[in-house]
Amino acid sequence: MFEPTRRDLLAGGAALAGLAAAGLGASAAQAQGTSLAMPQLDSAVADDIAAAFAGGATPIMEGLELDLPALGDNPAAVPVRVHVTEPITEASWCEELILIADLNPLPLACRFTFTPDAGSADVAVRLRLIGTMPIRALARMNDGRVLVARQEITVAAGGCGL
Repeated sequence: MFEPTRRDLLAGGAALAGLAAAGLGASAAQAQGTSLAMPQLDSAVADDIAAAFAGGATPIMEGLELDLPALGDNPAAVPVRVHVTEPITEASWCEELILIADLNPLPLACRFTFTPDAGSADVAVRLRLIGTMPIRALARMNDGRVLVARQEITVAAGGCGL
């Protein structure tokens, strides 16, 4: 009498699942007239995040510097540095800063909050990017102004999702 081991059951189940996915997935997609290719991502979600962060204020393209390489050769860890170039004082300081990777599945990459005691608004992070895209940094100042910097980065294949 044959008594299957756990390993036999797992191997058989994996083989059946693979056959089902290969045979049924393709025919179901063909029957519906759809493609199995990934949909093209756009920056609509990133635009919504930026608009919500700005809260109706018109972003200013000065006072914020975004530093990143022109080519991200390791898409799993692209170095990015953002800093407010205006002097940080008791009267004028950065309350919050965000980084947006426009075409990532989740565009809001990170968010930082500051107090006047910080003395500067300067952050350095490594982002995981899905591909070539624009990167945006937005900083909300305590007086309601929103500073913005934007830069395109070319990324080698192999990041999140590729």
